[in-house]
Amino acid sequence: MPISSPFPEMEYLATLAGTVAGVLSVAAFVPQAWRIFRRKSAGDVSLAMYLALIAASLLWMFYAWALGSMPLLLTNLVIAVIAILIAVLKVRHGGRS
Repeated sequence: MPISSPFPEMEYLATLAGTVAGVLSVAAFVPQAWRIFRRKSAGDVSLAMYLALIAASLLWMFYAWALGSMPLLLTNLVIAVIAILIAVLKVRHGGRS
């Protein structure tokens, strides 16, 4: 159930903040994925970190689904996909984690 504010401006600001946070959260992982893909090297990437991120994203997706928050669900779906890609690239091109 979404939280409702008696102030429409606050709801707008909350939506704007959530949207910007979602875009930045997704964008934060793209450079790492691109760098690994381009260099075919992932030696300095922590596999454990990305496995934890995948697990966290899946839990956030469940939480978003339970609340009916499609933006939160989609944001974490994209983050999970990028994290899975990085983990696969790490296994394929990296050494130890």
